[in-house]
Amino acid sequence: MMFVLKKIALFPISLFAAFLALMAKWLLTLSSYVVAPLMLYIFGCGIYTAYRQTWDQFFILLVAEFGCFLLITAATVIVEAVEWFSGWIAER
Repeated sequence: MMFVLKKIALFPISLFAAFLALMAKWLLTLSSYVVAPLMLYIFGCGIYTAYRQTWDQFFILLVAEFGCFLLITAATVIVEAVEWFSGWIAER
């Protein structure tokens, strides 16, 4: 009896966590379509600045490229954490 009551009480939280996981995964996919071409453009500009030997601009572009990489990695970690939490709540 207590198990059923616990499941009924956790259902709205579980539903919200599943919805949040779905939205986070969609947001990560959509943001990847925006950030990936930006990263390719920054990479191309970095190659050009390395060819022109303008090292100050090259290092600025290198930091920008690393920042985009960190942005995608952090978003992936957040999505995985939300999915794990959703699964954990669903088990209970």
